Amino acid sequence: MSGLNNSFYDSFQHQVGFQERVTGATCPGDHLEHFSYHIQAMVEELGEVMKADKRWKTNRNKRYEPEEKLDEIADVFITAINISIHSGFSVNDIEQAISSKIKQNFERLNRCE
Repeated sequence: MSGLNNSFYDSFQHQVGFQERVTGATCPGDHLEHFSYHIQAMVEELGEVMKADKRWKTNRNKRYEPEEKLDEIADVFITAINISIHSGFSVNDIEQAISSKIKQNFERLNRCE
């Protein structure tokens, strides 16, 4: 574990164990059926985030439930973790990929200014 927050590392590992118990698969691993399921679940979870905060809609109910929105965003992150677990990626793989992508985004932004 490099610079990763211990709490996130532990949570990721708990989710690995949870997925192993729920699916019966050895995780992380390349499990196409479970990967596909969680990709589909992600669409639903994103819809639930949008349902909790409808301020983006025009001429309609501007419903906004901050606690519900936060809960749904947490579900999005958990689903993304499940996608990575069933793609065979470890917590360290994900941490490195996220850190690298954030750095690339800042470098692109700096080139545009």
